[in-house]
Amino acid sequence: MMIGLFVGLAFSLTLAITARQSGFVGLIGVITVPGGLGPNGVDLLFVDQDRGRLYVTDRTNNGVDIIDAVNDVWVDRVPGFVGLTGAGGLRGGPNGILVTPDNFLWGADGNGLVQVADLNVLPPRISHTISIGAPTEGRADELAYDPFERIILVGSDVARPPRVTFISADTYSFIGKIDFPDASGMEEPVWDTQLHRFLINVPAMPSSYVAVIDPRKRSVTKRFIIPGCSGGVNGMELGPSQRMLVSACGNAYIMNAIDGHLIVNNFPQVAGGDQVNFNPGDNRYYVTAADRTAGLGNVLGVIDAATNTWIQNVPAIGPRNLASYGANNHIFTAVVSPAATAADTTVCKQFGFDHTGCIAVFSHN
Repeated sequence: MMIGLFVGLAFSLTLAITARQSGFVGLIGVITVPGGLGPNGVDLLFVDQDRGRLYVTDRTNNGVDIIDAVNDVWVDRVPGFVGLTGAGGLRGGPNGILVTPDNFLWGADGNGLVQVADLNVLPPRISHTISIGAPTEGRADELAYDPFERIILVGSDVARPPRVTFISADTYSFIGKIDFPDASGMEEPVWDTQLHRFLINVPAMPSSYVAVIDPRKRSVTKRFIIPGCSGGVNGMELGPSQRMLVSACGNAYIMNAIDGHLIVNNFPQVAGGDQVNFNPGDNRYYVTAADRTAGLGNVLGVIDAATNTWIQNVPAIGPRNLASYGANNHIFTAVVSPAATAADTTVCKQFGFDHTGCIAVFSHN
């Protein structure tokens, strides 16, 4: 079943035309998925840049949705994930996702599980289930991939102490772990090819930090303190010139990945978000976070990665996390539906989809 991109309302067309004329980003449409995206039903998004596929963690439907990022249409779903279980989804899933170059989907799931699906086989289904902890220790959360050692790094944010686990992408087996006794959770990791290191955002007291991890020795080699931040951190994304956007304590920071030097400690126009993204197609960072300019609520914040400067906030009612496809500069954000008893004021409703949730699609010239 395919459900495509809907661009039908005059205001959205006007917005899209204005965006193309100015070079600014604007909303161009939405994608719906079978079963809808219920409240709290989505975590992270991931785009396979080589194959033009968007993957959405769909807890509402206990799976990962596959979307054609070239034509903006829903294609399929990998079923069999835990779904929404436990308070706040802390035992639920899927959570973090990625696709390796050999076209295998890795999904961090609830109850301490990591699921693997071979996307070369149709229909794609889970082929391997790996346990990295007891169900009572909570979910497996966010992950990253080392393509040289073929190692998957997975964070366990609810475990006590929080930890990261190393999994072989060849044998699908546990090969090591690092505990973080000073941490209150474990957030998004990234892989840095130039440094040959994992980097992961760690909430901690008295100061949160970015941990630099050697995948061969499976040890922390450096810690980059995030000034003025203790506790809550979120997404992180590597951009150009060894700079990365780090979301921490409600702010968006830009940090040098080599030495931890802080280039920008906050943007007065937009806050930090749960997931941040770098789009190689337009050399921009994107974040769905609170607007700080006009009280617009959550917006799509756009930051120039070349100059480390804010460009714009795009009004967008209801977006949460996001990913982008560099070949066409489409930026995708998940918009979950409100509770059944609440009015739907999201962009999904603006396109005629009431209480269904959707994937909002933005683009620019």
